Amino acid sequence: MIPALLKRSAFGAVRILGGPAIARRVLRRRLRVLCYHGVVRDEHAAGPRYRNTVTRSAFVRQMRSIARHDTPVDLATVIAWATGVRDLPDRAVLVTFDDGYRNNLTVAAPVLKSFGVPAVVALSTALIGTHELLWPTEVELRIADGDWDSIAFPAGAERIARPGHRAGREAVGDRVRQALKGLSDDACRSWLTEFRKTSRLDRGAIDGELVDFLDWDEVRALRDFGIDLASHTVTHPILSRLQSDALAHELAESKARIERESGRACDAIVYPNGKPADVSLAVFEAARRAGYAAGFDLDDHVNPERCRDPFRIRRLEIPALDSRALFETRASGCYAILRRRIAR
Repeated sequence: MIPALLKRSAFGAVRILGGPAIARRVLRRRLRVLCYHGVVRDEHAAGPRYRNTVTRSAFVRQMRSIARHDTPVDLATVIAWATGVRDLPDRAVLVTFDDGYRNNLTVAAPVLKSFGVPAVVALSTALIGTHELLWPTEVELRIADGDWDSIAFPAGAERIARPGHRAGREAVGDRVRQALKGLSDDACRSWLTEFRKTSRLDRGAIDGELVDFLDWDEVRALRDFGIDLASHTVTHPILSRLQSDALAHELAESKARIERESGRACDAIVYPNGKPADVSLAVFEAARRAGYAAGFDLDDHVNPERCRDPFRIRRLEIPALDSRALFETRASGCYAILRRRIAR
């Protein structure tokens, strides 16, 4: 609680002192790409399961701020900049969503339209039209809410007994999720298959607005809202952990499915997880061979004035923020600059 309060106070002070406004001015020629996941209608208690979502009321405030202080741009404009065709307007911002949740259509899209803010939704195509859970979400929910006695920690001899309190289970879930992301894709899938055999999860008890995916008719409705579509692969693996054949399949099949279902070109790949260790030169080259024009990571930083590589476009993560100061500091690029300067 104390660290969270200190963080809010610090960001509040930065905002009062004009940090976001200064950052927008200094970075006016540098593209900022915001990464969202979900937008939910109701106010929710803070907790790990909602860390990648914002409430509708917060999203309204955020899009109002983007429309007022920045220049929202669409995917085609960003690709034209990334490939050297044309410059961006000052204070350019692109809004993106990962995974393909139904709430992107039911909650976020009307807000985006009301403020005239273009957006991109990146789809994990194997999940569209299903009741499946994204695998990191499934791991967290099975551990926090599922019925299990003990689990083998991934890639180690440690065995963890089920904590009696929910906070303890959530902490275990976070540890396990992070550990799985460091494994090969085959090892990750194998661990999850074994855990499913020894645990039970009541899918009906999970907040559908948080976890439900779009179907293909709803994807086409997003398209008709004017929202651009991108690939987020087929099954949401960590791409740097894949063998070359599996990597090529994830990139090519997702692109082809989106184009077939939407009737539009799919020109961009949004790398799952997207941290520096999750991509590689081999991933960038495979994306080029698959026919994409651009790729987006999640390096949590602003982009250079001139794009150095269209397959390494940076994004800023927008988690569940509970204050205007936190959003303004992140979305302006101020947070990324301060963090990197402090780390030097």
